[in-house]
Amino acid sequence: MSRIVVLELLQALKFKSPLPDTNLLLLVQFVCADIGTRLAESTIIQKHMISTLQGCTTAAMECMRQYISELLDFIADMHTLTKLKSHMKACCQPLHEDTFGGNLKVGLAQVAAMEISKGNHRDNKAVVRYLPWLYHPPSTMQQGPKEFIECVSHIRQLSWLLLGSLTHCALHQGSTSCMPIPLDAGSHIADHLIVILIGFPEQSKTSVLHMCSLFHAFMFAQLWTIYCEQAAAAPSLQNQNQTEFSSSAILTGLEFWSRVTPSILQLMAHNKVMVEMVCLHVISLMEALQECNSTIFVKLIPMWLPMIQSNLKHLSAGLQLRLQAIQNRVNHQCLQGQASGAPPFALRKWLQCTQFKMAQVEIQSSEAASQFYPM
Repeated sequence: MSRIVVLELLQALKFKSPLPDTNLLLLVQFVCADIGTRLAESTIIQKHMISTLQGCTTAAMECMRQYISELLDFIADMHTLTKLKSHMKACCQPLHEDTFGGNLKVGLAQVAAMEISKGNHRDNKAVVRYLPWLYHPPSTMQQGPKEFIECVSHIRQLSWLLLGSLTHCALHQGSTSCMPIPLDAGSHIADHLIVILIGFPEQSKTSVLHMCSLFHAFMFAQLWTIYCEQAAAAPSLQNQNQTEFSSSAILTGLEFWSRVTPSILQLMAHNKVMVEMVCLHVISLMEALQECNSTIFVKLIPMWLPMIQSNLKHLSAGLQLRLQAIQNRVNHQCLQGQASGAPPFALRKWLQCTQFKMAQVEIQSSEAASQFYPM
């Protein structure tokens, strides 16, 4: 039965099976339950539906294991959500077309993230097998249009994987069983991000996908920062004490920003339009990290605020008000004491908003890139 369920799920992901959105998510939950995670509640799949498939060993993951690369390809493909939307309209009446795609990708990301985490152990074999490019960013001499679009694709794929991992963490407080990307990959991932930031002024005029690359870069930066904090807060499985492991995870987040920030400043030096665009993303980033009560944000705000304030004259009144609200909250937090990590509800709410934004940007990019996509 498990093999049939998995094959039916794979057929649906290839748009060869006319499954309603609820049924498709229930098939994903069937696999999730076997590997030790569960989907987040949503308007499509309610708590009682998820709980009926929890805690049962079905060997579904044994059947799914050989198809993990296909799940990762589905997650990485910018056009899958557009094709899924069209397919659902053709075969049934979708009631949740704006949220279904994001829920599906996060669910599949949870399955892939759990499998990679279980296979990593000490030598990170699984992540190297499934993401061979992770530790090999383009060199300075290889930063052309091809490398730019590859880096954008890799960063989007990593963002969905981190969303899957963080969703598991939010639903299973204190769990360390879903950390697919090793923290020591942070500097290599930063190099992928730097390729996007440096190439954006020239490449952004090529297509809608290229234009959205800055959104994907900053969205990943948010997710990686929270991912490092969740790793710091979770009980250590390493041969080191908890304080040492937590400090190492926070330092990984800070080192990531120390590598990326010079490229952000370089991007802002181009022209006034670029200044406002970058400031918009940085302010959105600060708001998101504040919402999650980020400890790394508290350490980085002394660097970010002067960077934005020095360009205040180029910002719209709306952005200036948002910046002032951030400053007011920082001052209030200083009086109340330092941040101590995101409460579970705040983290879940932020993750839901993030997955919705990412899904919508992918759909808009895909629809603009190809008005007629062959099914």
